[in-house]
Amino acid sequence: MNRLQGVLVASLLLLTQCIAADERRELKIQHSRTALDASHSYYTDLLDELLSAEYRLSAIDQTITQNRAFRFLDDHSIDIHWAGTDLQREAAYRAIRIPLFGGLLGKRIPVIRIADKARFDAITDPDQLKSLVACQGNQWPDSDILEENGYRVDRIARFEVMYRMIEAGRCDYFPRSVIEIYAELEQFGQGVLMAYDDLVLSYPFPMYFFVNNDDASLADDLESALTAMVQSGRLREFMQQHPVTRSAFPLSRFNHSRIFNLRNARLPPSTPVTDKVLWLDFPGSETPVEEGATY
Repeated sequence: MNRLQGVLVASLLLLTQCIAADERRELKIQHSRTALDASHSYYTDLLDELLSAEYRLSAIDQTITQNRAFRFLDDHSIDIHWAGTDLQREAAYRAIRIPLFGGLLGKRIPVIRIADKARFDAITDPDQLKSLVACQGNQWPDSDILEENGYRVDRIARFEVMYRMIEAGRCDYFPRSVIEIYAELEQFGQGVLMAYDDLVLSYPFPMYFFVNNDDASLADDLESALTAMVQSGRLREFMQQHPVTRSAFPLSRFNHSRIFNLRNARLPPSTPVTDKVLWLDFPGSETPVEEGATY
């Protein structure tokens, strides 16, 4: 093969690859809620890892609330949504029942004002924390879980407002998951807010991908790819290496934290709580798995 033939072959291969890429199905996803929504890149990077051979991601050009995102699934304005699960959501949509964070979504660290650290150091039992007010999303199942366990909640519509409210002292703490809090605080509240990781609110609460019940092919592709990823240990490695989540590891950093365990009455009966491969073992928590793997 002469040089010209080689160039032609290479060009043809590149053209074929471009055509193949263009033929991938467009997968419409939600836009990041705000510049503070550090976790958005985790989901998009994970979807690329899982589906890039057959799908290409395309974010819609507007920000939407959790409830509106589910409504967007109804008419296929988006094709996939990620959210914490509950009975109502799983009844209406196809949940891919593989926790995207190994259950760490339900391990909540209070974001507090640095000036309030001594106040939180003095908290030794749940009743003391229940006397304070938590900022939380008005459409998040977390708000229901907290309230049903006796905690006071100020429900807020917009994500970024919650950080402004805690900074201004309009609520006492903002519970964020261990896989979200550190990346978010790098972008907001430096010098004013802190992650008070001496105290953890713990409840079983998996984060799932959801799709429309009619989209069986996408659901099957997601379930197959995620199953392979978690069984190979690659999902654990992905969490440990991704810029959004890596600061939570090693989980042994929480060995001496005070753990307040909460019940989640909204956890669907179909939740695969006995599958030890899916759940991370968090220090001191009453996890839904008796002897989960240690990550």
